[in-house]
Amino acid sequence: MSREQQIYSFVLLLAPTEHVVVGATAGHQAHAAFLHTIEEVDPTLSALLHAPGVSTRPFTVSPLRGLGRPRAGQVQLAPGRECWLRFTALDPAIYQRFMARFLSGAAPVLRLGPAAFLVKEIRTTPGSHPWAGYSSWWELADRARPEPEVALRFCSPTAFGFGQHAWGKKIAVLPDPVPVFSSLLRAWNNLAPPALQMDRGPLLAYLEEHVVIKRLERLRTEMLHYARSPQVGFVGEATYGLMADDEGARLQLNTLAAFAFYAGVGMKTTMGMGQVRRLSDAR
Repeated sequence: MSREQQIYSFVLLLAPTEHVVVGATAGHQAHAAFLHTIEEVDPTLSALLHAPGVSTRPFTVSPLRGLGRPRAGQVQLAPGRECWLRFTALDPAIYQRFMARFLSGAAPVLRLGPAAFLVKEIRTTPGSHPWAGYSSWWELADRARPEPEVALRFCSPTAFGFGQHAWGKKIAVLPDPVPVFSSLLRAWNNLAPPALQMDRGPLLAYLEEHVVIKRLERLRTEMLHYARSPQVGFVGEATYGLMADDEGARLQLNTLAAFAFYAGVGMKTTMGMGQVRRLSDAR
């Protein structure tokens, strides 16, 4: 794998083509639209991305943003009302196939359920939009510094699943450091080049013994209403203290904090949940 292999975060500026009513929770529809866009160019890749039993999917999908305040779980949009979606691709082939669809001369329209949106612009260049950018696996690792504090902003509802029980699925909705960084570590080790793999055992031991929550700000829960069932998650800001002076562990956790911008955190990151960024990167 090339040291220059890129990972991408790209933002679609959208406008409805007519008066539409959309659900305030549109992550599942955006997920379907993303896969359909890939399918139009590369059906095999789309099928692979949708295959069951995959522990880490190499893309994420944001909620539909810029909607305004919903009423009864729905939002009315007039033609020309700009909103936006953000996708990430942790494999360059995904980004290339997605962009090929809109470079092919076909109508630049994205459908979210019954609603059609004109794709006015796609922004990927860093600085062109707060959620646009690109990097490489090696750059994320090379730019990390052993900072003793890491602050993350959880921008869409975030939650962690801990298995099915007789009474239902156990869900955690707190920014505890172990599930937050374990989620990022799992995604990193499943998708990053072999040379950059992190030793899971020692890093988890450091997490459990030496990483604490130092500050929580604007923390609250929010409910998403998917087609099949509601899903609760937390949003807000958390600052983590990396207390033991272990440069290697601090470097790895700072790398994972930067990676959160592309990978997301927790469950259902391909349906709008777990959109996270390092707080220093958001300022």
